[in-house]
Amino acid sequence: MSSCPINNSARVIPVIPVQPLESVRAGNYSAPHKTTAEVTFVQHTPTLPRRSSVKAAGDETGAVSMLIALVNSLFTQMMTLVSDKKDQTLPLVPPQPKPQPKVQPKVQPKVQPQVTPGVLPEPFKPGSDATIAGLSDKRNGAKPANIWSGFRQGPDGNCVTVSAIKAAMHKFGQSPTDIYKDVKKDGTGYRVTMRDDVVVTLSDRELVDGARGAKFVGQDKGMLKDAQFLFAVSAKRAHMENNDRTAGKSFNAAVRSLNDGEDESGPGEGFKRLGLQKHMRTVSVRDLANGMVGMCNRTGHSVAVINGHEELWGREGRSPTRGNAIALI
Repeated sequence: MSSCPINNSARVIPVIPVQPLESVRAGNYSAPHKTTAEVTFVQHTPTLPRRSSVKAAGDETGAVSMLIALVNSLFTQMMTLVSDKKDQTLPLVPPQPKPQPKVQPKVQPKVQPQVTPGVLPEPFKPGSDATIAGLSDKRNGAKPANIWSGFRQGPDGNCVTVSAIKAAMHKFGQSPTDIYKDVKKDGTGYRVTMRDDVVVTLSDRELVDGARGAKFVGQDKGMLKDAQFLFAVSAKRAHMENNDRTAGKSFNAAVRSLNDGEDESGPGEGFKRLGLQKHMRTVSVRDLANGMVGMCNRTGHSVAVINGHEELWGREGRSPTRGNAIALI
């Protein structure tokens, strides 16, 4: 509804007769006689145009709609500008790879080929007990204090066994635990495993009989004890192998077979009965004279050769010049 005020008061409009212009111009004009004017009163109520409430509401709605449409149009244009920057139409030409900097190859150091050393046999490690009754306390390859006079041959003819024992002591160590692979003491005697894997059992009684039968002489009690043990074990193996075809009768018979001379069939029997067959090599006498450890057989006698010199009944002799030589390796 319009807010303009409406004046509904009556207005009086006088009606005055008007003479036509042509009549005035054509003749002399004379003022009309005064007459009583005829006045007609017409009541007029002015009416202002009224807006319809429905049309006003529609106009307001239209204005709002136009405003919203304008905002949407602006927003759409802004989004179009932004999307044009992001989603630019790419040409159909495939992209060219970016040039990569040239990498200089690293100079590899020259690798020297590894030379695999030859496989050496593992050194022998005795597995015997540290303290064994009937043996000295020498261990771990310790050599005799005096290889010449520590012990020596007695009156009997067991020079082959004596020479083998002395050479083995100097090569591997004084103790039977170093010469043999293993020595174990049990309740009745000893169990000996030799380097050639032959197992020999020796009773306490046989050790006593073997030591008595050897008749060794010596100033070094420990070395003498070890030498007697080695002789007794050699006698037991001679018994097992029936040495001289008589040793198989008894242990004492085996002791006698070692005391009446050996090496009838060739040098080296003494080393074999100690289980050292894999460590024997036939060499020239000159090799022994030049320092190899071994034994040399001559007619009627056998001697150990140590440091290039013969052993002669507990004394250091001269260099060997003849005989059949066997070295320990």
